[in-house]
Amino acid sequence: MKNIRSIAGLVATMAWVSSVPAFAADAAADVAQVATQAASIPALRQSAAAAAGYKATDLEIKSTAHQITITVVNSKLNAGLPAGRSNEASKIIQALEKSIAGKLEFGQVMMMHLDYVSRQGGKLKIIQGFDFNKSPSGPFVPHAT
Repeated sequence: MKNIRSIAGLVATMAWVSSVPAFAADAAADVAQVATQAASIPALRQSAAAAAGYKATDLEIKSTAHQITITVVNSKLNAGLPAGRSNEASKIIQALEKSIAGKLEFGQVMMMHLDYVSRQGGKLKIIQGFDFNKSPSGPFVPHAT
C-alpha cells in the first residue's frame, strides 16, 4: 500500500513539473504582449475620451493580455443616474473596440472593464463598474447576471 502511494505521488509530481515550462512560456508571452500593447494606450485613451466628451487626462487605461481596464476619474455623471453611466460606458467601449480591431497585440483581449470613480486627494471611491465580454461574433457586449 505504501509503494502505491509513493508511485502515485511520484507520478503526480512528474506531471506537475512537466507542466511548469508551459505556464512559464504563457506568462512570458503575456508579458511581451502587454509591452507591445503599451505603445497603443495613449491612442486608446484619446479615442475613448473623444467618444464620451472627456479630456484624455480624465481617463486611465491599463491592459493585460486578456483584459482592458478603463477608469473614468471624477466624471460629470458620478452624481447622475446609473442609466446615464451605462450609456456612456457603451460608447467608450465601442470606441475602444474600433481602436483595437485588427491589432494583433489586442487579439486575445476577451474583456473590457470600466469603472467610474471619484478621486479626491488620496481617497478613491468606486461609483459604478461595468464589464463587457467579447462575444463569439466579435463585439464586446455588456455582462448580464
